[in-house]
Amino acid sequence: MINFFKNIFNHPKNSKKISMSIFQSILERSRENQEIISIWQYNSDKSSLVGYVTEISEEHITLKHYTVYGKCDGLIAIKISNIKTIDFNDDYTKVMECVIQYSSIFDKPTDFQLNIGYSNNWHFDALHKLVTSENQVASFEINGSDYFTGLVTEISEEDFVLNCIGKNGEDQGSAVYRIEDITEIRINDLDNRRRLLLYNWRKASL
Repeated sequence: MINFFKNIFNHPKNSKKISMSIFQSILERSRENQEIISIWQYNSDKSSLVGYVTEISEEHITLKHYTVYGKCDGLIAIKISNIKTIDFNDDYTKVMECVIQYSSIFDKPTDFQLNIGYSNNWHFDALHKLVTSENQVASFEINGSDYFTGLVTEISEEDFVLNCIGKNGEDQGSAVYRIEDITEIRINDLDNRRRLLLYNWRKASL
């Protein structure tokens, strides 16, 4: 009976042949299909490196690197043994695939103009222009500290509603802020245009 079970568990048909490590297979697939991956390295406080593999040797890879705005940022040679983790097919790599593919869309700012002049009520004037403008993302500094980014959906004489958008286009729901607390408004900058692109991409995917 003991030999019977040994034969079952030791039988070649019940064991998988491993030809290469999973790390290597992911790197190879990235090179063959130009699949975007995110590489984290040991002893590095920096963020991950995002791109696809262009060359592989026994000890090194070459990564075609992209910025968060989807622009090619040259080639980086990385020692394979220094790779701690590879992220693939997750939300962020899908985000970067979208940004890389459509980066030219947000290269050019829109023609949005505030024209607030010398009005003492410039906050309200800016909000009124934003709430009547379709798909115009803005960032608001509140009380000189944190920034909140999104689409202005409603205003009154005292406050406004912001449909908040995360840095990777996530719909974070709505929040209401007092107009008098606004200390700065940023409109049409690169980060806002990136968020809007990803926000629309996520909405189209629903």
